[in-house]
Amino acid sequence: MIRLPEELRETLKKPFGKLYKGYREAAEKIKEKYKGRRIVAVGDVTLRSILEVGIKPHVAIVDLKTKRDIKFDENLEKYFKNILNVKNEPSTISDELMRAVEDGLKIGDTLIVVDGEEDLAVIPCVLFADEGDVVLYGQPDEGIVAVEVTEGKKVEIATLIKIMRALGGD
Repeated sequence: MIRLPEELRETLKKPFGKLYKGYREAAEKIKEKYKGRRIVAVGDVTLRSILEVGIKPHVAIVDLKTKRDIKFDENLEKYFKNILNVKNEPSTISDELMRAVEDGLKIGDTLIVVDGEEDLAVIPCVLFADEGDVVLYGQPDEGIVAVEVTEGKKVEIATLIKIMRALGGD
């Protein structure tokens, strides 16, 4: 398990990619810009927003809550062939979540339902996604962030994980 050290909390509030303002509007722009690309979605609002405009992600990760308390009662399972259930404590990346992301990306058409929080799931998504994939996640009260997976972005994420572990986050 990797734990988010206090020293990195502010750093991780900055978007890893391009921020598209709003949710529905952002999803429309993302649909146009990344047409034909493999999409990975992290977060309930992000997933709901892209499904509304007809984007079907290769993998989606949700905790069935938004802002820690509003429960979603949507039947998201109907959109995916494979469902994986994992546990992941707040401010951590569990080994179980890491494996589920890696497996989900291999098999595709997968919904990962997190018991706990999925707030750091973007990290393993970028790490394990293929170059050219796009990882989407929500920036609270702002919109959707699109991270284009490149070799440089993978190195940046691998370095971040090393720093997290070095600061006692493992």
